[in-house]
Amino acid sequence: MANPFKDLKELNRDLDNFLRRHRTVIYNHSKRISDFFEMACYNNIVRFYENNGYVTQIKNLVKQKFRYKCSTAGNPDNFSFFEISKTQGNQIKLYEIRHNLNVQSSFQKDIFTTPDISVIHPNTIMKDEDFYHSNTKYYFVENHSLITFCEAKNFNPFPELLFNFVGIINELKPRLLKPKKANGREHLSASLLISGKSNAHSDRIKKSLEGRYHINILYDLFTIGNASFSKYNIVRLRKLDTLKQIKL
Repeated sequence: MANPFKDLKELNRDLDNFLRRHRTVIYNHSKRISDFFEMACYNNIVRFYENNGYVTQIKNLVKQKFRYKCSTAGNPDNFSFFEISKTQGNQIKLYEIRHNLNVQSSFQKDIFTTPDISVIHPNTIMKDEDFYHSNTKYYFVENHSLITFCEAKNFNPFPELLFNFVGIINELKPRLLKPKKANGREHLSASLLISGKSNAHSDRIKKSLEGRYHINILYDLFTIGNASFSKYNIVRLRKLDTLKQIKL
């Protein structure tokens, strides 16, 4: 089986090329390849929206550089993000693509999990000063402010990883676990983004889970990451309608 880990210099170069197109450079050069894979996946989600007709704009540069949020800790105001927008008639659709943002459970208001990549309604990040019973502040979005999310995993796919993703969906967007006949048009549905190549068993699991639920599971993203989110290939991905996705 092919090694899922990409050469660090090559992945760093890919990130630099992407951000150079947006007139910025990487701020925090993490030493962990998993962080670089998350950054690459974040960039590919931005590309998805660019290829789906959205205008993208970098927000909150730090010293004129893009600062990724490679940890669940920290104030989101100290990190960069992309704002995406689309005009349809008299309506402007505006969202934010965030990295490692705490999201409230759909079942209980005081428990949270942190998807690697989240698309949220703008200006909805909240602050809880009593969460830790200390001076440390907790930043999060309420569940209804979450549009969609992605998990980026730098592994070869294996059963436990694939089935665990269903648990995260159940906690954040359980409506996606109900069958839905028609595909959407706007937002990428909840997606598991995996660096490594699959085998016959993981292919069967992917087919089964995607057949049961309104989700995407993507393999081999170190090799075909950019191509997976190209204009040609995004029509194959399951999506959510902007205004109807809450009714799933």
